[in-house]
Amino acid sequence: MRIVWLLESANQLWGGIKVALEDANWLHDHGHQVTVLARSGPPDWMALRCALRQVPDFRPERLPDADVVIATYWTTVPWAQASGKGAAVHFCQGYEGDHQDNAELRQRVEAVHRLPGVAHITIAPHLTEMLRQRFGIQAREVVYAIDHAVHFPAPARPVGRPVRVGLVGPYQVHWKDIATGIAACRLAAKAGLPLQLVRVTNTRKDAAELDLPFAVEWHERVPPAAMGDIYRSLDVFLGTSSGSEEGFFLPAVEAMACGVPCVLTDVPCFRSHGDGSHALFAPAKDAAAMAEGLVVAASVPALRQALREQGLLAAARYHRDAHGEQLQAALAAIVAERAPALTSTASSRRDAGDQLAIEFGAALCAAARALRDNGDAARASDFLGAAALIARDDPELLRELASCRQLAGDAEGALEACDRLLRRGIDDASLHQQRGQLLHGLGRGDAAAQAFRAAIAAGAVSAESFNNLGVVLYQTGDLPGARHSFERALLLTPDHLDARSNLAAMSV
Repeated sequence: MRIVWLLESANQLWGGIKVALEDANWLHDHGHQVTVLARSGPPDWMALRCALRQVPDFRPERLPDADVVIATYWTTVPWAQASGKGAAVHFCQGYEGDHQDNAELRQRVEAVHRLPGVAHITIAPHLTEMLRQRFGIQAREVVYAIDHAVHFPAPARPVGRPVRVGLVGPYQVHWKDIATGIAACRLAAKAGLPLQLVRVTNTRKDAAELDLPFAVEWHERVPPAAMGDIYRSLDVFLGTSSGSEEGFFLPAVEAMACGVPCVLTDVPCFRSHGDGSHALFAPAKDAAAMAEGLVVAASVPALRQALREQGLLAAARYHRDAHGEQLQAALAAIVAERAPALTSTASSRRDAGDQLAIEFGAALCAAARALRDNGDAARASDFLGAAALIARDDPELLRELASCRQLAGDAEGALEACDRLLRRGIDDASLHQQRGQLLHGLGRGDAAAQAFRAAIAAGAVSAESFNNLGVVLYQTGDLPGARHSFERALLLTPDHLDARSNLAAMSV
């Protein structure tokens, strides 16, 4: 596909800009012709591999020919809709109409969301539902992404003294509500918590956050690749966003991926990461409740460990390739929908070639199942593979193909079929479990661990799941992680023989 991204700015260090540029890189790396048009120059905090052109505005004559034009901030949506250069897509990472700073512009923001002929892609369930309720928009939702090569856990350690509390975001953006976070730290320190604030911002320091009664470690305009080390130095992460304006807030999930216990506000984006066990929640704008959460999270070892484990599981859902594949599939579907419609005659009937293909595919499936039942899984896999091509990657047929290839000992082929299911947006526990088993058998331990974590996050909360994860973590050298996984398995099923044996073996 020929893909154009429209960015008001490409050189400012904001999460939404970072994700859009990472998406542009991913699509470029996967064979698409990608151009970023921005009113600024390129970023100095990441390498951009696709083309970037600085433009004064987004008039149609400045846009290259494209199959799809992706708008990001609300001001770019009308340009995409009017370009005539391809399917217009709004990549919605948050709803700007609820921002207090945009109060005078709210009618214009709402009008933009009502523009006809625009397809919408969201990155969180509450955004999908909000667009449906307010504007009747049926948006496509894609899983978001963090960089697990940067955000990974260090071994669990005792809480330090002072307790390092992370607070990330610009003070000047009111709905990030850093002010309440600082007030919470004041209260926690007053209650006796020996606290050091680790303050990270992409904007200037505000005068209101300079005179504080505890030590502050400042980090300004940190390159994304350096954030993992900061998170791993923390004892607690505090997320203070105050409402539905927050679309996702990458730092909270990045901190969880680094194994940091989190205290978060009770707002939709933070709740959407799991069943509520991944963080301690406090009402938005409630400094006293946040302070209590900080004290508890820093003082109760068993709770800290539970928050670490559940946070890691929540963060395991958000991977770059899964996000890229779902985004790619959504864009391809939107482009296909915008293609010229078939004539009424052609759309009302299949031609003879289509009917023959359907019948041939059914015959291949029948033959494959007979071969499999007779013990010839290898030949059955060949037949099912051909049928899957004819059926255009039918999900049930792909599941059957993956199982048959696994039965035949073709782990790579089975994994390829599983990955095709992922690219279709399938995200269930059985698929992640199968991928974990295959990756483990292929000796790809780190990837297998992530697959087993994804299976648990998708609902496979069982002793067997945690035992499988523990085995892989042990083999990759993460002994504390393995021990915790075996212990969690035994909490769920005290008589699970494999978990008990594996835990005992670690004590020898």
